[in-house]
Amino acid sequence: MKYCSECGQRVSRRWDEREGRERDVCLSCGLTHYKNPRVIVSCMVCWGEKILLCQRANEPGRGKWLAPCGYLECGETLEEGAARETFEEAGVLLDPARLELYSLVNMPTLEQVAVVFRTHLMERPELTVGAECLNAAFLGKHEISADQIAWHPSFGDGPLRFFSELRSGEFSIQLMTLGGPDGAGFKSRRYPVAPVS
Repeated sequence: MKYCSECGQRVSRRWDEREGRERDVCLSCGLTHYKNPRVIVSCMVCWGEKILLCQRANEPGRGKWLAPCGYLECGETLEEGAARETFEEAGVLLDPARLELYSLVNMPTLEQVAVVFRTHLMERPELTVGAECLNAAFLGKHEISADQIAWHPSFGDGPLRFFSELRSGEFSIQLMTLGGPDGAGFKSRRYPVAPVS
């Protein structure tokens, strides 16, 4: 940040003794400007033993596959954002109230946090490829290799774990911290989800 959003004057990085970190502070009015992580929302949409994946049209990761995802908009719930992104990227209309929490992903080096949901469809919907995608398809475990998935080393066993849980019907919520581009530093912890009775 270069200029204050309140008075338009220059800001500078200053050490905040009270908070123990650097902050952007306006040199004129003294306003402290906070920088917070961006929130990404995503949804693993299942049909049978296949999941909806979109082939990215933009860098980074152009040509690689990933579940529909994007930034949360102001005024949206997490579920509404995930449903909107799924519709924008693949033309699939989802009920936000039917989405189940699947994973939380810390991405401190990217200054982002991702919240991933899952849902199961009884019928295969018609897919409409959005402007940010080259293609969209329901793919099974043996129809896509790990190296075709965007940023797969950073995600650890995430995609393979999802296919395994989809087959067994025994899901967990995973808290992950992404590693570097080579996967080093990846950490995860699983929290089993009790079956609905």
